Amino acid sequence: MKAKDELRQLFVPRRMSLEGKFVRRAGEEISARLEKIKEITESGMLAAFHPSGGEPDIGGFLEKQITKGKEICFPRFNMAGRKYEMAVVADFAEGFVKGRFGILEPKAEKPAVQENILKKITWLVPGIAFDRNGGRLGHGKGIFDRLLSDASGFKIGICYEWQMIESVPSDGRDVMMDMIVTESAVYRCS
Repeated sequence: MKAKDELRQLFVPRRMSLEGKFVRRAGEEISARLEKIKEITESGMLAAFHPSGGEPDIGGFLEKQITKGKEICFPRFNMAGRKYEMAVVADFAEGFVKGRFGILEPKAEKPAVQENILKKITWLVPGIAFDRNGGRLGHGKGIFDRLLSDASGFKIGICYEWQMIESVPSDGRDVMMDMIVTESAVYRCS
């Protein structure tokens, strides 16, 4: 746990201090790579994240997928169930409200996606650091690890090249990625 916290203390401030121009450009480069990935093009539904805190801006890619008719779902905190769920957003510009932790989430009137559907779809997952074996370090709240715990669908980590490290510390609750996409490369994980 200490090693994870130390990495977060190093990487989060760096990511949050990135210039908007770099974030947009890297997001465009990541998006161009995402458009060529078979697991995305063949998937009818994607699970994604609304970029925040300096995360790569793949919003344009997500908007484009919505206009192509692909369903995109995003995490939303369910107060009644006291857990995160996923809900489809059909309008990237208007479909969100500020949610828990100040991150944009789908509006409450959108129904949650059934868990049996979430198990099989392609996921785009943010993180603090990744490694080439598919290891992912999140923010420490376990949101995506819980959402992905039963998912058998393809999981793609999204990050900047500088967030790739030799080995991400992990424990039994951490979910491995099948692929990592950065502005510089696509890594198929073993």
